[in-house]
Amino acid sequence: MKSVILFGGGDGGGLIITDSGVKPIPPFDPEVLMTLKATAALVTAVDAAGAGKSQRKLSRLATSLAAVAVEQVEDVVGPLSGESALVFQDDDRGFTCGSTGKPPRPLPWPPSKLPPIGDMVSQGVVQADLVGFLRAVRDSKIKLNNALENPVAAAKELAMPLSDKSARDLRLIAPSRTAAIKDSTEREIVTFFHKVAADGSHLDTWFSRPYEVSQDLGVKLSEAALERLATNGAAAVFGGSTITADGKTAIAIGVGWAVVCIVVGIVFGETERPIDVIVQDTSGLAKI
Repeated sequence: MKSVILFGGGDGGGLIITDSGVKPIPPFDPEVLMTLKATAALVTAVDAAGAGKSQRKLSRLATSLAAVAVEQVEDVVGPLSGESALVFQDDDRGFTCGSTGKPPRPLPWPPSKLPPIGDMVSQGVVQADLVGFLRAVRDSKIKLNNALENPVAAAKELAMPLSDKSARDLRLIAPSRTAAIKDSTEREIVTFFHKVAADGSHLDTWFSRPYEVSQDLGVKLSEAALERLATNGAAAVFGGSTITADGKTAIAIGVGWAVVCIVVGIVFGETERPIDVIVQDTSGLAKI
């Protein structure tokens, strides 16, 4: 096994990984770095092109150029092996490819971060009444999975309004709808979420520390599910955010099962470690 990982466009060098260990390598010659950066740009173009004739043409070009890039790197370090033999990370994104002749794959960069729940509400991803409803459920004796199964009835019991949109969004992750999720990995993650919801003690960490939570609950998660949850944290599941032309953050997602799952986790984690519990006041003085 031999693979090369290059950071920051390769200007700062990188790492070579072999069976005998990991060693740093200095930057490659400008010719090699320019080929790598050109490959990354072409792979990005393929990813942005969407399905169609243009994408197929760009994909062939990207595969050919990636093969040249791998060959140039091999001229320096020797033969590479594996499907991820070369990993190239640049400021905006990069690519990975192997020595098997398969097309290079885009490497989005930087990793997506979970947007604050306030941003989700202000940008219309979820409505404020959905967040208020979840907070009320959290503070009541209503079981979360029951509230997801029938949010209208739960809202009536809590004597609070709930819009049709929010009710539909919540029903996306109702336990009875799990079987309708076509992607097996997504279905596994939502099933895991329902077990977390039934337990109730890991709603704020199940998406950020999935393996630890799965072990605590005695749930076996597949490598595919763990990778999808852990690669970029929760945001990996549903996209994260982008920067608009005016420099503001725009959430690049529509409402789907993952969005609602994450919102539930955030809301239920809000009171997990309240400051008045962490810092005990023994002064006896009234606070304004």
